[in-house]
Amino acid sequence: MSARRGDIWLVDFGEPVGREQAGLRPAVVVSADGLNEGPAGVVMVVPVTSAWRRLPSHIEIDNPDSGLDQVSYAKCEDLKSVSDRRLMHRLGVVETGVMAEIERVLRYLLDL
Repeated sequence: MSARRGDIWLVDFGEPVGREQAGLRPAVVVSADGLNEGPAGVVMVVPVTSAWRRLPSHIEIDNPDSGLDQVSYAKCEDLKSVSDRRLMHRLGVVETGVMAEIERVLRYLLDL
């Protein structure tokens, strides 16, 4: 099964450097399905945390289809490109409105 934009996957981020996210944690797939299904072997993800830090770049995820067991937050400032081999298993999906908010914040952060 390949990742789809808006999916939440458990991702093995490996060992951290500095303040990077590390280990096994959920992440929202934000890359286009063309990249996700293509030969590059990478997907772009935004890690998810359950810690509310009151940052405008954190988007709340609180829907039953997310596969998360508590209210969580997409850390848009921590956008990463990872090997598709780091995707352990699919947890769920974000709602359309949440994905739109993630997209809005990413456009702002990347000045697009």
